[in-house]
Amino acid sequence: MAISEDTIERIRLSNSIDSVIREYLPDLKRTGRNWKTCCPFHSEKTPSFIVSPEKGIFKCFSCNAAGDVFKFVMLLDNISWIEAVKKLAKKTNIEIQETKQDIIKVSEKTKLFDILESSAVFYNKCLLESTGAKKAREYIEKRGINRETVNEFKIGFAPKGQFLQWTLKKDYKNDDLLKAGLITKTERGIFFEYMSERVVFPIFDVQGRVVAFGGRTIIDHEIKYLNTPETAVYSKSSNLYGLFQTLSELRKERKIIVLEGYMDVVVPQQFGITGVVATLGTAFTQNHAKLVSRYSDSVTLLFDSDDAGRAAAQRSLEILVGDGIECRVSALPEHVDADEYLNQYGKESFLKLLEDSSKSAIDFMIERVLGGLSSDGIKNSPEIKAKSVSALLNFAARSSNSIIQREWIRDIAQHVNVDEEAVWREFKKRQRLKLRGYLQYGKNSAEQIVKVKKDKKILMSLEENLLNLILNNRDYIEKTDSSYFEDARCRKIFELTVSGLDTVGILNTLSEEDKNWFLELILNTVEYNDVGEAFGIILKDIDTIRLERKRRQLEKEILLMSEGKKEKDKKMFDEYKKLTALLKGSGK
Repeated sequence: MAISEDTIERIRLSNSIDSVIREYLPDLKRTGRNWKTCCPFHSEKTPSFIVSPEKGIFKCFSCNAAGDVFKFVMLLDNISWIEAVKKLAKKTNIEIQETKQDIIKVSEKTKLFDILESSAVFYNKCLLESTGAKKAREYIEKRGINRETVNEFKIGFAPKGQFLQWTLKKDYKNDDLLKAGLITKTERGIFFEYMSERVVFPIFDVQGRVVAFGGRTIIDHEIKYLNTPETAVYSKSSNLYGLFQTLSELRKERKIIVLEGYMDVVVPQQFGITGVVATLGTAFTQNHAKLVSRYSDSVTLLFDSDDAGRAAAQRSLEILVGDGIECRVSALPEHVDADEYLNQYGKESFLKLLEDSSKSAIDFMIERVLGGLSSDGIKNSPEIKAKSVSALLNFAARSSNSIIQREWIRDIAQHVNVDEEAVWREFKKRQRLKLRGYLQYGKNSAEQIVKVKKDKKILMSLEENLLNLILNNRDYIEKTDSSYFEDARCRKIFELTVSGLDTVGILNTLSEEDKNWFLELILNTVEYNDVGEAFGIILKDIDTIRLERKRRQLEKEILLMSEGKKEKDKKMFDEYKKLTALLKGSGK
């Protein structure tokens, strides 16, 4: 949907970010020019969530959640950007003009949601009331699922041939059913439903809307589990089964357990185990990681104990670690599903199993890499040690936290029985080679270097100090120019500021990586006794550093002249003397 920039700005200005956030977080307190409280997106005791009414932004300096008033409402209410805009517009009685195309697009999605919701009700009613659902009810009972859980998850059953008859009564068109992913069409033009003769598990998005279905056959079928295909309202790599049902508990606990199947989620949640979710017939993805990090501070992966389960756990770990998410791995006994274990041994035993079998990410990887080395002779082979260390360092490199990397390297050294400093040197050598290749072969070397240089240090460079001062005291924009900024990011922000963009406008032009850097920079407000004096000192220091760099370059040239390796140049020598005198006068 296209909303004019003027309308969006009116909505933004009518909803001051501090007043909107205070409605959600009443503990928000003023601290100078900003407001501060504990972050709502992760557990913390020391407040690190900053709101700047002046700039119209928020940022948590612990979990890096950041953005404008629309982004905050999106995250807290689990809604899309357009829905957040509409919500805030309604709150302030601002009318949004929708084009005919926008109305049609929204109408089509609304139609799909209506069809999917109605279908879930139909399947659920069939399970509970249909005479043809006897086997399905027996299956549900055998798996230990009670009536309350059936209704909470809207579990259903699809009797053969009845769904299409029901859709005729509802006056649903086949084209709409195809778009909703409920039926498919053969080459001969015959329609049939995906879920026929299956126990049906509706898949909900985080807003509680039915977006798709999963089905488990109760007849002798070679495909045991089947999901409806991706549609305009459903992407399997961006949804987790069971997430909606456990959202309220997640906001308190902020701990997620990732399993593999529908029953692995339904039964644990029935037993009161919170935060249990499952992927939907696909491997764990970056989008899953983003979804997980929004609602939890730690993740436990609970996969089968076979090779396939361990491989799935490793792939998931690699993604989660790369996103900076704390994660552990637990294991079920071989050939036992989570629901079977719970029904046989109960909740307390299940939670104890989780705890007792729990391994940190690096311990799991060490065991996985070294598990195949049975004899001490093989383990002590230098070649095998080097190969093992190499595999484990590849995993350690996925974390961007240097403290975690150092601790993992200590664990690797101890388990492989190798000197820790040797392992650390190997790791640093790999990082240098990776960096060298990144700088040398990047398509846009200037941008690549900036990305590599990015570093979460608290101290700012001189250029960052200058930019910080200008952004917080915009009267000084006219007293400088872009030539003072050699850092590509700083120059870009300065030029966007000169063009008239405000903080939120600048934010919306940046990549996710640069957004974090920019928000940390602008919210790191430096208080000066005399802003004008500080401004002059920073400019002078930048000039001095550049003059010193120029003087050193000239010095190298003059040394070559004195050694007869280069023809003498009086102008260059005079410039060198002039710069030397100038720098002495500056106190350098």
